[in-house]
Amino acid sequence: MIQSLNWRFWFWALAVLLLATTLFHPIWEREQKINRFVFVFDITQSMNTRDYHVEGLPSDRLSYAKTALKQAILALPCGSQVGLGIFTHKNTQLLLHPIEVCQHMPAIVNALSQIDWRSAWAADSYIAYGLFSGLRQLKKLDAQLVFFTDGQQVPETALEPHYRSSTGKTSGLIVGVGKLHPSPIPKLDLNNQMLGFWQQSDLPETAISARYHPHIKQLQSNQWLTSSLEETHLKSLAVMTGMDYHRLQAPKQLAENLLQLEPSVTSMIKKDLRPYAALVAFLLLIAAFVV
Repeated sequence: MIQSLNWRFWFWALAVLLLATTLFHPIWEREQKINRFVFVFDITQSMNTRDYHVEGLPSDRLSYAKTALKQAILALPCGSQVGLGIFTHKNTQLLLHPIEVCQHMPAIVNALSQIDWRSAWAADSYIAYGLFSGLRQLKKLDAQLVFFTDGQQVPETALEPHYRSSTGKTSGLIVGVGKLHPSPIPKLDLNNQMLGFWQQSDLPETAISARYHPHIKQLQSNQWLTSSLEETHLKSLAVMTGMDYHRLQAPKQLAENLLQLEPSVTSMIKKDLRPYAALVAFLLLIAAFVV
């Protein structure tokens, strides 16, 4: 009986000690190779095209890509770092520097939900310029670029900048958004309400005239302005930069592609030991009544 009480005493004492340590927020630090991603979204108006038809998911390209990314981020292991950015015209703008996913998930999800086509500072779109702009910026952060775009360019210029990299293959992913079959581009007001569809005649002359852009095709003013996934162009950019290419279909596939990318940096990972201490204390208390 005395021996049984002694065991119970030590179980209780150790349980109390473990619970007391949780007040001091114990952590365990270790080095680990991690992925540091920056996800950049094309927010030009072709990304409003509604050509996804998956039950329970948004139909427009931008919202579908954001939903797919949200699910993919939830699948990333703790320690992974995530940043966000947007692209329009010729530039990529970083909105959120990479932060750790498990500690900052609410902030990441909230920032992702705020990305919107109405933040665009220009209507034209030069995909290669935007991609290269993103790569230059992220080189300083040792981050991997994940670039979401349908590849639609306005004006459809054949002239593109040359890409130069002294590091060889670039770790990153170009995500093609949309379908291969052309669909009309919705015309939305500032309240995001649909007014109709864009026509060629709605474009300014400086965007469609061969007088200003001798390398583009002359457009017919009475046609709908349509958009499709420019996959051939995006694949050529992937080859040029050494990035991987993925066509966005099921959100699950996006998560799998991200997890396949090689970790880009070594970082000190902090592991919170409080849940483990509390669990052991709970088991000791249970055992004290069983032994």
